[in-house]
Amino acid sequence: MTLKELDKLVQRYCEGDKETFDAIFNETKKTVYLSIRAILSDAVAIEDLVQDTYMKALDNLEKYQYGSNFKAWIGKIARNIAINYFNREKKLEHLEIDDPIFNKESNESKLSYYLSLLEGIEREVVIYHLLLDMKFKDIAQMLEVSTSHAFQIYKKALKKIKSEIK
Repeated sequence: MTLKELDKLVQRYCEGDKETFDAIFNETKKTVYLSIRAILSDAVAIEDLVQDTYMKALDNLEKYQYGSNFKAWIGKIARNIAINYFNREKKLEHLEIDDPIFNKESNESKLSYYLSLLEGIEREVVIYHLLLDMKFKDIAQMLEVSTSHAFQIYKKALKKIKSEIK
């Protein structure tokens, strides 16, 4: 689905066609999930925050500017919600560091392991570019950095992963 088609669905939703929500959700759920997953690993929390993201996005649709990138907009909401959640949990000291998905020995978790080697923004850039096929321009907009900085972060992250593979 193109960005213009997605914008039309959002506009129809705003005009009262609530049945378009399923299409909007299906088109954006991967972006929302991975935006949160880049910051958190707790599956239950991620599921809750995905729901929170859609509730917040629907409450703030009047702030969305048509013609921009709706996926990047909702991804940024998801990212901010995840960061807020992470910071709250960090203050409460309820973080579980021994998450089995980061176990280096497991073949099924190699991607998760390699992502765990990266710092927060590096992990986000890699996920957005490799898994979501986002352009660096959109990633930069979402993370509020320059396009060249987003690309440099990506190159640095790949270098870290490649050094671990060797």
